[in-house]
Amino acid sequence: MRSLRSAVLVLLIMLPFAPQAMAQTSSLSKRVAGAEPASAGPQAPSAREASEPLGNPLLERHSLIAVKVKPPKKFKVHDIVTIIVRQQKKFEADSELETKKDFDIKSELEAFFKPIDGGLGATTFYRGKPNVDYKFGLGLKTEGDNTREDLFVTRISGTIVDIKPNGNLVIEAVSRVQHDEEIARVTLTGQCRSTDLTPDNTVLSTQLAGLRIDVQNEGAIKDAATRGWIPQLLDFLKPI
Repeated sequence: MRSLRSAVLVLLIMLPFAPQAMAQTSSLSKRVAGAEPASAGPQAPSAREASEPLGNPLLERHSLIAVKVKPPKKFKVHDIVTIIVRQQKKFEADSELETKKDFDIKSELEAFFKPIDGGLGATTFYRGKPNVDYKFGLGLKTEGDNTREDLFVTRISGTIVDIKPNGNLVIEAVSRVQHDEEIARVTLTGQCRSTDLTPDNTVLSTQLAGLRIDVQNEGAIKDAATRGWIPQLLDFLKPI
């Protein structure tokens, strides 16, 4: 009785695989028997050669928890994608310069020549010996400390302007935001892989190669923060 139950259980387990095994056996017997006619011209590619299936078809057909793998999404020029921009940079620089120069010059003239009776001789100084005593000292100390931290976070939508032969996507995005008198223009360009885009067509700015972000501001705040021509001239000349 137990052997009968075991045989029935084995048959139930092997039943889903029976059609495929029979198909493979029949195709093998046809190839051995020469049932397939030989054609003189080029043969058409088989289904397997034409498109390689993704995932495991057998597992997807018989498993209750298997998830079918979706083919990669194909993009075209002018498709809209969203770039999530999060650029953060921090710059710190410290510099210190100390210069010290001392000059001490001291000289005294003992004698000077003068013509005497058709010849040259030494002269005497009635008011004392001429001398030079010169001292010069220069000290310069300069310290500099520069710390800057920038954070730029935004979401901007752009379009695909070109698709490279290897499948990389060239993206360009332009945004203009105006709030009263303040105007901000953002231009972003870069290149990413098609697999980097998420199903909702978003990509991080850190995944873009050759990333270029240009931000231009106009308005009262920009004018107030802009230096005048005199400070710019003094910074250019650097008199101190």
